Amino acid sequence: MGNYLNGDKIYQALKSIISVALVYFLLAQLSVQISSVTDFTQLLSLNSGFALAAMLAMAYSSALTGIALGALSLSIYRVFEIDTVDASMHLFIPVFTAAVQAYINLKIYRHWVSANNKLSHDNDLFRLLKVVPVIAAVNTLFTIFTPQWLELAHQEIFISVWIKIWIGHTAGLLLVIPVVLSVVEHKDSLWVRRKKILTFNFTVSLILIFLICSNIRTYENNRLVDRFKILTHQTTALFQTSLKEKELLQASVAQLIVSSQEVTRAEFKQFVNGLSPQSKYIQVVEWLPKIKYEQRSDYEKLQGEYYGEDFSITEAQAKGIIVPATKRDVYYPITYLEPEWDNDLAKGFDPSGSSAGKALIKKAIISGRSQGMAPVQILRNGGFKHAFIVYKPIYKNPDGTKTLESGEGEVFGLVNVAVRVEDFITTIVGSTEMTNFNLQWQDIETGKYYFDNNVQESVPFKNVIDINLSGRDMKLIFTPTNTFIEQAVTEITTIAMLTSFILASLFSMLMLSISALTSRITSEVKLRTKELEDANKKLELLSNKDELTNLFNRRYFENALQDEFKRSLRYKTTFALIMFDIDDFKKINDQYGHPCGDQVIQAVANYLIDTSRSSDVLARVGGEEFSLILPAQSETYIMSIIERMRIDISNIKVIYDEHTVQFTCSFGIAIFDQNVKDIHTLIKRADKAMYKAKTTGRNRTKLFSEL
Repeated sequence: MGNYLNGDKIYQALKSIISVALVYFLLAQLSVQISSVTDFTQLLSLNSGFALAAMLAMAYSSALTGIALGALSLSIYRVFEIDTVDASMHLFIPVFTAAVQAYINLKIYRHWVSANNKLSHDNDLFRLLKVVPVIAAVNTLFTIFTPQWLELAHQEIFISVWIKIWIGHTAGLLLVIPVVLSVVEHKDSLWVRRKKILTFNFTVSLILIFLICSNIRTYENNRLVDRFKILTHQTTALFQTSLKEKELLQASVAQLIVSSQEVTRAEFKQFVNGLSPQSKYIQVVEWLPKIKYEQRSDYEKLQGEYYGEDFSITEAQAKGIIVPATKRDVYYPITYLEPEWDNDLAKGFDPSGSSAGKALIKKAIISGRSQGMAPVQILRNGGFKHAFIVYKPIYKNPDGTKTLESGEGEVFGLVNVAVRVEDFITTIVGSTEMTNFNLQWQDIETGKYYFDNNVQESVPFKNVIDINLSGRDMKLIFTPTNTFIEQAVTEITTIAMLTSFILASLFSMLMLSISALTSRITSEVKLRTKELEDANKKLELLSNKDELTNLFNRRYFENALQDEFKRSLRYKTTFALIMFDIDDFKKINDQYGHPCGDQVIQAVANYLIDTSRSSDVLARVGGEEFSLILPAQSETYIMSIIERMRIDISNIKVIYDEHTVQFTCSFGIAIFDQNVKDIHTLIKRADKAMYKAKTTGRNRTKLFSEL
């Protein structure tokens, strides 16, 4: 009989442990599916709330064993999911932290809430609401010991994601604890009555949150794609415009040759340099005259007088080896080229020596238009360089005149522009935009790439844009980077989740409160009324005051400015709007830290309070930006006041951590007159004056009327 009882106890204990482990695992996975922020972080943490509830309702040994087993199962699942080599770290640290935090959570809860507390009074619920954020804060401290967070600790998003985890743990505790207690505490009639409504609220809330957030995610994804398309279409337009500018440069050089009897090398150099002094990505602009075989010897002798006696018409063999050109009927050697530096190997080079170059030149001659070449690497002094080359033909009529129109005449030569692809992309697209997307510039005919910085990672979407430049069909393939996706993601989903979690938690608390109404409700109403009045007073004060400086905030300032504006219009008076901010405030934060920056802001605010008049309106309207309203004063008097203020502020010294910090401010002043139609115009004037003070050296005062 004794063995039977022991076996039954063991069975019940194992059943409890496995149940806890299974529910812990499922709730953790449910939290990930509903509220993931990163691969390893979610806003909602239902499993942490369940762990505390299990510790409250069960024997410590069974609850802790079940929690540890559930955490181990979760770790094993995630190890296989992330396919990590260092499995031991990812397995055992989460198990240890889950068990320890569950035990600490229990101790904190019991310190605030008694063991026999049925949450039957509003005071009990209030204690729960106070202790839950504390427990959640402890849980968030444990997250930094997980392997993923140890890897993330040096990144800027550490704090923001950490705060989101704290909110998630708070919501998880408030949602799960009442539900689990109502299920487990089956002997208590109060909890039994609460069971249906709490379970219903829990289930419906999670379903609605999942549906709402799924729709919002779909909307955000579509919005992200649309934003990426706009960005890439803008880049494409700039891309095409810039290359067409080079075609115009090429056309101008061609027109020079057509309109002149003979263009000398010096004239060619001067003309090209005058057209493209800022085009750093142009490798070379070249003139390639048509030279027949019987003219080759005289041509090489003539060009040798400038380039040297060893000059000859050349062509490229395999691996970029430059050799004298083989015998053929016609050559198109590079004769004039600008700039000449880094282009020594191009002197006398004939691109028609290759089959691709010959075919392209033939196509350009037949069409009479500029023709771009397929992706090619050109050999220059500095080595091989990816280039986009465009040829434009010039013709000679039977009467000896030159023209750009193909007709009865024969080709006279070619004007060639070679663009260094890497420099072109860097200059036109810019390093900032290149952090937003990976770009592939592909030639459709050959399938080769002029430029390709695609990192070959899987991407959620891409944008392919077909273009035609210089007679060639191409496509620009844009794929978003992680940086773009991270920067473009909004907080809409997060806000919706947090709002839904808070509402669901509050509804759960409401159900507990309604079920726990007693005869003490009258006294509780009075207490709540007083608390509400105190909260309203505090809210009234906070709504108008800046917490850091005790100056008025932007909301109050804009209302005061509107009132002053109306008053001045009615009584035909004037007033001054002054906007100023602290110069190089970011450097102060970066060098000394944000606490020092706060002291600097407070020092400015204290000075304003000490020196202001009762009629002045002082406000902090931004991080380091302040605004003043000074009624009914002349420009001269206002300037003298602000100049004195500027000098006084520049002499303020803030002592922080044994460092003496001094700073300056830039001021912009706008005086109201009857021509000002609204406050936004006045604000723009003051802001423009302040911007002028910034751009002319800082630590200055500028009056809008003097700009």
